[in-house]
Amino acid sequence: EKDNIVPENIKGLLPKRDKNSHKGTFGRVGIIAGSIGMTGAPYLSTMAALRSGSGLVYTIIPKGISEILSIKLREAIVKPIDDDNTGHFTLNSIEEINEIIRAMDVLALGPGIGVDYERIELVKQILLNYEGTIVLDADGINCISSMKSDILSNRKGATIITPHPKELSRLLGVSTNKIQESRIEYSKYTSDKYNIITVLKGADTIVSDRKGKIYINSTGNPGMATAGSGDVLTGMIASFIGQGLSPYDGAVLGTYCHGLAGDLSKIDKGEYGMIAGDILDNIPHSIKKLEIE
Repeated sequence: EKDNIVPENIKGLLPKRDKNSHKGTFGRVGIIAGSIGMTGAPYLSTMAALRSGSGLVYTIIPKGISEILSIKLREAIVKPIDDDNTGHFTLNSIEEINEIIRAMDVLALGPGIGVDYERIELVKQILLNYEGTIVLDADGINCISSMKSDILSNRKGATIITPHPKELSRLLGVSTNKIQESRIEYSKYTSDKYNIITVLKGADTIVSDRKGKIYINSTGNPGMATAGSGDVLTGMIASFIGQGLSPYDGAVLGTYCHGLAGDLSKIDKGEYGMIAGDILDNIPHSIKKLEIE
C-alpha cells in the first residue's frame, strides 16, 4: 500500500485562511454544466468545489434541469438559463450566460452539456468572451475538438483541459493507444500546441504546462474509473484556482487531493463498489490530511 505521507511541496500549495475572511474571499466559481439525463455532472462538480473550500458556487444550467438541481443542491446558487424547452444549452442564451460569468473568478465548463452545432458555438463564445481562467472538461473538450482552430491560444485567460485519453485522442487526432504509450510527451505537446495546462487523466495523472513544468500524480486507484469521477476533479481544480492558486498549482493540488479522496474511499468501500459520490464525501478528509500533518 502507498505510504500516507503528503509531500511538503503539495502541503505548501494549500491556501492559508485568514480569520477575518468572508465567503467572497474564497472565490466565486461558475459551473456551466448539465443537460437532461446528465444532472449528476453539475451536481458533482458543484459539490466538489464547495467541499474543496469555495465560498460561492454558481451552478449555471439549462432551465429544464433547474428544478432537480435546486432540490439536490442546498449550498449552491442555481442559475437556470433559458433553454428553449430543449433541456440543453442553446445559442440564444449566450448573452444571459455572459452576464452571469462576468462576476466569476473562475469557470468550469463542459461536464454533461452534450455536443451539437449550437453547443459547439456556445462553448467557443464563452472561451473567447470570458477573460478569467477556465477549466474545460468532458463535452467542453469534445465541442472544441471539432473546431480545429486557434480558439484556446487566442484566449485572454488561462485554460486548463482535463481529458481522459479518449478525449485527448479526439482533440489531437491521434490514437488513444499512441497517447497511452507516450503520456508525458503528448501531455507536453498539447500544452505547447494550445498554450494551455493539460491534466491527462488515468493511472499516474499528468499535469503539464507550456513552460515545460510537469507533475506526475502518485495518488488514486482503479476504483476511481467510474462515472462522475472526472466531474469531481473539475470542480476541485476550479475551486483551488478560485481561492487564489495559480492555474498550474490549482491543477496539481486538485489532482493530488482527488486521488487521495479516492484512496480514502478505497479503505472504506474497496475498488469495485466505489462511486463518484464516495470520492466527493472524502474530499474534506483528503484536504484535512494536508492541513494537520
